[in-house]
Amino acid sequence: MNADSETSTRHNDLVPFAETSLPTKPGDSTLHNSATRPLIVLIDSRTFVRDCLSSSLTTADPRSDYLLFDSIQIWRKSGLVEQTSLLVFWANNLNSMSELKQQLSELRALSSGIPFAVMSDEERPAALNELIASGARAFLPTTLSLDAILKALYLVQRGGFFIPAQCLLSLPSGGMVNAPADLSELFSPRQLAVIKAMRKGMSNKVIAYELTMCESTVKVHVRNIMKKLKAKNRTEVAFVTQQMFPD
Repeated sequence: MNADSETSTRHNDLVPFAETSLPTKPGDSTLHNSATRPLIVLIDSRTFVRDCLSSSLTTADPRSDYLLFDSIQIWRKSGLVEQTSLLVFWANNLNSMSELKQQLSELRALSSGIPFAVMSDEERPAALNELIASGARAFLPTTLSLDAILKALYLVQRGGFFIPAQCLLSLPSGGMVNAPADLSELFSPRQLAVIKAMRKGMSNKVIAYELTMCESTVKVHVRNIMKKLKAKNRTEVAFVTQQMFPD
């Protein structure tokens, strides 16, 4: 093997870990060229930390592609938005609620409806409520193991949601705001079954199959459940109803 071919081989080996602060031209197929492999995007301005995280995830999960970006704006200019299966966003400061709200508002506006998870070093109940209200599908504190994070990412990609048990326990009594005192009295037996399925992360199609009903009927139930609970999304439904399903 000559020097040129060896250099080329090494370059190709390093493509998944390429520096994305200066991304290749939008739509560059060398970044992600498989229609069958899910693309998970990690957004973190800390170069060393995101490189380490990507290296760990790629080694542990060879079935997925992991790409790194400094910001959500750079990702949106990459030409890979439509191929992205999941965004993982690093929240810089959960102590500052105003900063967190601004970050989540920007993420929600620019994520193009793609599910997103939030990762942080901090675990704060007030911030957790804000994350849920923003529509985040998972909260991934760095106290989790690599295996737990991989399982959470797998769950979210399939329509589920994930909040660590220790974070749920840290919520004050009553959890989410606007939660009715006796939730079970608000719903019919059929709606309770739908809620239980939603809490397991099932999609409407899977719920329809499991409960032997039309998908359109499930959609009506979900809409009415969210209206009764004044919930903005399915994750919030799961939190509000946790007292109904202690298991």
